[in-house]
Amino acid sequence: MFLRAVSLIVGNAFILIVLGLVIGEWWARSIAPPKPETKAITVLNQHAAYQPWSGYRNTPGFRYELGNWVPVVVNSWGWRGAEPTIARSKSVRRAMLLGDSVAFSCWGCREEASLGGILKRALELRTGEEWEVINASVPAGFSSISLGTLAHDGMQFLPDVVTTLNGINDVLVLDERTMLRMGVGLFKHSIYHTTQLDMDRIFDARTGVVQRPGLLDQVASKSALFEVVSKSPLIAGMRAHASAKGPPVAPPPTSSGYSTSDPERLDTYVNNQLAMSYLAEGSGAKFVGFLSPYLSLRHKVLGDGDRAAIKAQDHALLTWLDDVHPILRTKLQKAAADHASFNYVDLSLMFTDEQVFADLAHVKYESLEKSLGYDMVAARMAEEIVRALYAGKSLPNWRETHVKGAPHDWNEQTYLAANPDVSALIAEGKFPNGFEHYRSVGFLEFRHSGFPRWDEEAYLAANPDLVSLIREGVFASGYEHYVKHGKAEGRRSGLPMRWIEETYLAANPDVAAAVAAGEFKNGEDHFMKIGAVENRRGGFSGWDEEGYLVPYGDVRNAVIGKMFRSGCEHYLRAGAMEKRQIALGLTSFY
Repeated sequence: MFLRAVSLIVGNAFILIVLGLVIGEWWARSIAPPKPETKAITVLNQHAAYQPWSGYRNTPGFRYELGNWVPVVVNSWGWRGAEPTIARSKSVRRAMLLGDSVAFSCWGCREEASLGGILKRALELRTGEEWEVINASVPAGFSSISLGTLAHDGMQFLPDVVTTLNGINDVLVLDERTMLRMGVGLFKHSIYHTTQLDMDRIFDARTGVVQRPGLLDQVASKSALFEVVSKSPLIAGMRAHASAKGPPVAPPPTSSGYSTSDPERLDTYVNNQLAMSYLAEGSGAKFVGFLSPYLSLRHKVLGDGDRAAIKAQDHALLTWLDDVHPILRTKLQKAAADHASFNYVDLSLMFTDEQVFADLAHVKYESLEKSLGYDMVAARMAEEIVRALYAGKSLPNWRETHVKGAPHDWNEQTYLAANPDVSALIAEGKFPNGFEHYRSVGFLEFRHSGFPRWDEEAYLAANPDLVSLIREGVFASGYEHYVKHGKAEGRRSGLPMRWIEETYLAANPDVAAAVAAGEFKNGEDHFMKIGAVENRRGGFSGWDEEGYLVPYGDVRNAVIGKMFRSGCEHYLRAGAMEKRQIALGLTSFY
């Protein structure tokens, strides 16, 4: 009877407690309804997707949709651009680009106009080889994010060179207001200081185990009753007393000026750069760390654009940057002198006259298609990468052969050799160079262009083992072998050939008819089986589809509306007669 009485008392008490909690939760939600949980990812918050080993990254799969601008795609790795493959062609060089929003670069521009795209073209122009630049930058990120990204994801791609463009965010840890202290600061998702301690608590880097919150913690985080009770004076006082016994919290800054009194905090940035250089060197890659440009008031000749940017910023912060960078520069120079793996390049004072800054950190985009500032940054970065990667090797002097204003893969000498009549027209002064002739006349005549094209005889001469395979019918042509196997095997080096279906069909009406009749899958299928051997024209015209659709919104809408299959079809059918400007790739101001 005693046990029965105790069990009844305990059971009733438990029921009353549960009932009381349910009623209390209902009451709490009625007076303070919980904020609806939102999972909407926007341009403003997409770079704050938590990652255990790097802190934060871009949200995988996110697409920047900004009106009629070109969407910017974040791939499944949380990196900008197309999905990279770990397996790589032996004929393609690979660079890993790490950094913050300066390296991530423009929103709403196509990939070719971003820093990664411009750097790719700059490297190809200087080396004569095909390059892939994987842009793993994170807007508002730090060098520690770059280090985590490289260590746990980036190095498996086996890059030839690792390059970083950090610094403008890292220097801000010198001032208390820019740190994450009790949930405030310029960078609420910074992995420095308090957040780094939180990460250590939930993530074991040795085992990869992520500590999940317990059941009670999860219940408390979802309970409106807990939220209301925790705000009561008694509970708040008890929590404040308990937290006072924990790690000390830095007091808020009392001065109005920015401080340089703790320069040792910059060692984190320097050590992160060194760690990345060790990772690269250990895998046989080169590392080049670039210190990001900034708006220097002390060293720059200011113009109207600069003055407008200064008005939008805290003047004390701008003057403070001129005090911080010499300290950081000295640390980086010493690290580079002590460590052979660390190639350090200072870009901080790169711009002294040009008005290229829209604000403290970002290089100004003059349009959706070009940026003088980013072109200059990419050119300088490419020069330093080539110096580190090709040390002791002889490269062609691109400055002697490249036509100013032409795309990086245009070969003037090849075009003139294939079209001897053009040289006479240039001599008569009718065209300044072969590229202008091709853009205004030669393209519509389907001339053999100065863009990389297929040479069947040269490919078979370089790979005599394929002749017997073609004779036996294993491959219809050397081009078919190259597309299916040769490219991945590194059989052909140099700039990539880009197949253009529309111009091939337009240049070869008989092929278009055969494709329409179902005799071939498409124009390239015909070229693989017949056209390569016959040296057909039109397949490698250099047409730039996005470069035509971006400036002509009406054409883009017509393509979206399926009035035309592509911008190229529009140009061939109507655009040329309308005197539209042809697009043959982005020009660069090198």
